[in-house]
Amino acid sequence: MDAISQSPVDAVLPKHILDVWAIVLIILATIVIMTSLLLCPATAVIIYRMRTQPVLSGAV
Repeated sequence: MDAISQSPVDAVLPKHILDVWAIVLIILATIVIMTSLLLCPATAVIIYRMRTQPVLSGAV
C-alpha cells in the first residue's frame, strides 16, 4: 500500500532539479549578454576602421 501511494509523488519533478535548471538558464543568459556587450563594440570598431582605411578608400 505504501508503494502505491508514493508513485504519483515521484512523477512530479523534484524542486532541486527545477532550481538547477533556473541556475543553468541564468548562467547561459549572462554569458550571452556579456558576449554581446563585448562583440558589438568590437564589431563597430572593426567596421569603422575598415571604412576609414586610407589604402582601401583610394587616397594613396
